[in-house]
Amino acid sequence: MKFVIRQTVKHFGIGLATVLPFLFAIWVVVFVVNQVDALVGQYITWIGWRVPGLGFVLVLAAITFVGLMTRIYISRVMLTWADALFKRIPVVKSLYTMAKDLLARVVGRRSAFQQPVLVQWPDERALVLGFMTAEQLPATMDPEGNHVSVYLPNAFQFAGVTAIVAKERIRAVDMTVEQAWKFALSAGLGQSIATDSQKAPQESEQEVTDDGGL
Repeated sequence: MKFVIRQTVKHFGIGLATVLPFLFAIWVVVFVVNQVDALVGQYITWIGWRVPGLGFVLVLAAITFVGLMTRIYISRVMLTWADALFKRIPVVKSLYTMAKDLLARVVGRRSAFQQPVLVQWPDERALVLGFMTAEQLPATMDPEGNHVSVYLPNAFQFAGVTAIVAKERIRAVDMTVEQAWKFALSAGLGQSIATDSQKAPQESEQEVTDDGGL
């Protein structure tokens, strides 16, 4: 009886670990779609009826249309004028330039995170996984030019700190940005799960071998 309960709990945990990632991804997508649709869709009706998802589709279409219009000369002139105008408004200037630079690094050609690195933090007794965001800093921050900026994310959230550290206190990691993000955000649990999943087939093969030997 204990064996049956133990096996049931074991397979329930395996099933839960298998299903939850799918449910989480679906929940995030549905949440984003619903939020955008609720924000825009309330102003759009089709023959007196509100069509679910229509607001989200129109937002995507509008963003795509703006992207296409940037290739037209007249549109580029208008966008350049709007860019210059926003950069002259005192409060809006800071918000606009910050958002522009951030989006340029996230979805543009410039990489937001150049290289996953290990940082001696807070001293040489410990290593923290981070992302190098700038190899060259302004002279006012780094007169000698021997420091870099590294973003250190917190586990289970997207918040973090940006540290200015000496170059000799960091070393590159043979990981992709995606792998490093998974490790940092999951507090290392993602790496443990991957290791366990790699060990599982080996353990199964070992059990088969042992049974065959019997």
